[in-house]
Amino acid sequence: MSDNGKITRLFAALGADDPQGWADTEVVENLPQLARYRFLRALSQDIEAWDTASVSALRDDSDADGDSAMDLGRLARLVARETAFSVLCRLADPDSDDLPADLRRQMPGWVLTETTPAGEPTHRSLDCLYEDLNTVVDSSPGTQPSRTVAAGWIWLSNLRPFCEYLAAEVEYDFDDSDWLAIDTALPETDDDQPRSAWYTYPLVGRDRVDLQIARSVNGDEVSVSVQGTVASRVRSRVELLFDIMARYALAPE
Repeated sequence: MSDNGKITRLFAALGADDPQGWADTEVVENLPQLARYRFLRALSQDIEAWDTASVSALRDDSDADGDSAMDLGRLARLVARETAFSVLCRLADPDSDDLPADLRRQMPGWVLTETTPAGEPTHRSLDCLYEDLNTVVDSSPGTQPSRTVAAGWIWLSNLRPFCEYLAAEVEYDFDDSDWLAIDTALPETDDDQPRSAWYTYPLVGRDRVDLQIARSVNGDEVSVSVQGTVASRVRSRVELLFDIMARYALAPE
């Protein structure tokens, strides 16, 4: 394709945030951006579907509670994303296996290439797809993509280490003054209120994430939502952080 206007309209139909920018890159640099976006969009939908399907299946189990459903859904999405990322890395580098060098030189490799709508190869390769896995989100045309990195609950006693580890992921220097602001605001929150009423604290480093928190008034838990745009690997680590902070009570040194 060489018609910039047509390519822009196709990106818009897929729900791209910047259809003109994607189209310009394809035309000016002769890159298969539309094929790239379509492939990653479909993969993103598959990852999100694991989360939805897992939660729905567990909620059908009368012995499962809402927290268990949330934990399983988060874990399913984490595993799906890490598996997809690993497959894309392997696709980009056929020689990353453990074969001896002399045997590897005799082996065929692989490459993912673009085709025309009629199925004819264009000989343009879709390289390093893993780099953009988190750039393309599951969004339908006319809807806004979610900025939720992860959400759930953790033990109140784990809130400060949770904040410190989260800050480290975005390279923000979390100190006593940050904790004082959060600790002071927390008692006035209630997780039965709408999320817009929760206390929000920004962590701005390499990336920016907004930490939304509210305490369970009659319990020892804190409901937490992390909002922002981060790399796929960071998102996976934050999801794992939720799991750890909800399963274990951390002891100070």
